[in-house]
Amino acid sequence: MTVPGFFKDGCAFIRAHLVSSELSLDGVVNFLIDTGASKTVISDKDAIFLKIDYAKLKPAPQKLSGIGGSVDTYVFENTVLIFKTDADKLEFKFPILFLKHNFTSMNEEDRIKILRIPSLLGRPDFRTGLKNGISLDERG
Repeated sequence: MTVPGFFKDGCAFIRAHLVSSELSLDGVVNFLIDTGASKTVISDKDAIFLKIDYAKLKPAPQKLSGIGGSVDTYVFENTVLIFKTDADKLEFKFPILFLKHNFTSMNEEDRIKILRIPSLLGRPDFRTGLKNGISLDERG
């Protein structure tokens, strides 16, 4: 099965529909396929778009850290990702991390940079998709 994807600035992206009745979640996110990421992560930008209620999430065992420092991180175990394929659709249930930066303590320039960060489809979850027949079609 082929999942349509696209390239932006030389990076591969794939679109997934996220669903969770527990989170009242029903929306579409473009994920950067990040084979260096060990987890699938919803960025602040997409969490805002999806109207995530962080009170319904549990704090992750540890904050995610990167070049810019660490960020409050929350986990939800039961999010369903639905990938549209050339024939039908594929559904997977992954634990997903949600980021939450403290925008009140940062300047406007940093806030804009943070809101440009895409959500990431991590290596283990992408590998699961590959094992279940997903191949990426850049024409999508």
